[in-house]
Amino acid sequence: MTAVPGRWDERRPRVRLALGFLAVGLLLSVTADGLETAPGDLESAEALYRRYCAVCHGPGGRGDGPNAAFLEDDRPRDLTDARYLGALSDDHLARVIREGGQALRGSRFMPPWGRTLSPSQMRALVAYIRTLSARPPELPDPPAGPPVGATLARELGCPTCHRMPDLPPSPVGPDLGSEGSRVQRTWLIRFLQAPHTIRPVGYHPLSRSRMPDFRLSEEEAVRLADYLLTQRHERLEDRPDSMPAADLTGRGRDLFRQYACRACHSRDGSGGRAGPDLSSVASRLKPGWVMRFLQDPQAVDPLSPMPHLGVEDEAARAITSYLFDAVFPPPERPPSAEAARRGLSLFKGLGCAGCHRGARDGRGEHVGPDLSAVGDKLRPEWMEEFLTQPFTIRPGRMARMPTFRLKEAESRLLTEFLASLREPAASPLAERLRFQGTLAEANVQAGRQLASREFLSCASCHVGEEQPEGPPEEWAPDLRISGQRLNPDWIVRWLQDPQRLEPGTKMPTFFLDETSGPEEILDGDEAHQILALRDYLLSLGGISAGEFR
Repeated sequence: MTAVPGRWDERRPRVRLALGFLAVGLLLSVTADGLETAPGDLESAEALYRRYCAVCHGPGGRGDGPNAAFLEDDRPRDLTDARYLGALSDDHLARVIREGGQALRGSRFMPPWGRTLSPSQMRALVAYIRTLSARPPELPDPPAGPPVGATLARELGCPTCHRMPDLPPSPVGPDLGSEGSRVQRTWLIRFLQAPHTIRPVGYHPLSRSRMPDFRLSEEEAVRLADYLLTQRHERLEDRPDSMPAADLTGRGRDLFRQYACRACHSRDGSGGRAGPDLSSVASRLKPGWVMRFLQDPQAVDPLSPMPHLGVEDEAARAITSYLFDAVFPPPERPPSAEAARRGLSLFKGLGCAGCHRGARDGRGEHVGPDLSAVGDKLRPEWMEEFLTQPFTIRPGRMARMPTFRLKEAESRLLTEFLASLREPAASPLAERLRFQGTLAEANVQAGRQLASREFLSCASCHVGEEQPEGPPEEWAPDLRISGQRLNPDWIVRWLQDPQRLEPGTKMPTFFLDETSGPEEILDGDEAHQILALRDYLLSLGGISAGEFR
């Protein structure tokens, strides 16, 4: 729940919580994120605008953000209107941002940001808003940040699990430091098994960040929930039941209507999209957390996009009672230490800490393969299909590629970006070693002999025509999908020197020099042996000699 309102001004209570609107500022509370702005730093100011303003005013300032349609007849101001902006002083604009629209007899849906943003940040926003009205109206909004495919990869959180050039890891999910005080166990287990959208415009508004589906079994979801529920915040444990429920609920209904909460939140089928749907609050959240969050969002979650509106204790209790229909869930017993330990192991193995802040015991680290030169390794058509429907490639790894529920256009953009990631320093293959588009039957047979247990014994680690030895957690990638998955020329480079492409890999270097290959096969010609292994691997996917898709 990102933005349930409270009272920010006793004289003008309604003005407040249209909240999320400008709010749902692209997450990361700027102050918590350390993103202070210097005078004239328009790049940082643009980041502020996109985080806090664009959800209603639109990325280009035209008043066409995704939440604008839900503000009844009080539409967001068009900030590209040079005549209108020219008549307003910087002090006037700063005051609107600081105190909210109604303080100056403006929109009741414009929330006050004085408790959320620093004075320098508000001055920076004013400076950036001036640039919006200075642009020629016929020009499109300038692209912000890296190319579209890279932007999508960053917003999905890909760099948190994979090493990717020029894309440093950055948390894209909610703070998990108080999950045990925030959510109910039954809901959390169900959500982990089948994640769904809670915030329609994203946890980072106007980004494509979303909770992926890790295809957890019921047992795994329980283990993970048990660990997350140990993350508690003692100040959030009390329940808002100090007043008669009927009085609380009635007043909460009035405050909910008075503060125009539907401008940002939907409830019972109608309302805005800047914040979460509040219809299911009673089955998802704990009342003590909701009450404290309404009073001071950043004290509960420093990265919350909801503005701090100064909601008083009585109003917060009343709104909470209304949202829960005065029926509060019973307290839950915390998980056992052993259950939490098992859950922590899974939390680390899945790389959850890479996207989420706050968990005290899980450190973020790369748990997926290095994608720095994935365009050299994987075939684009396979990547696009895999991104849409991931499956296990290394059977024994706890880490797994999640499903992001990508749209067709998104998977295509992401594939184009990944296919562009190449190793710039790689020397070209000799003409003899380049793939010519067909498989030679003689090569396939020689490659099968090389891969056998009598020679290189590939089946000791890889699934192929035989089952590997040892436990599944030690198995290497399945070779039967090589033909659909791998670029043929990359296979050659890999067989020549695995350590150069992936330092520390367990894959042996079989062709270290001109005398390394078995003399009994192909007259000991190492280059020919590598080509034979390449053709054999490509044939395992059902590709016949003489054809290659």
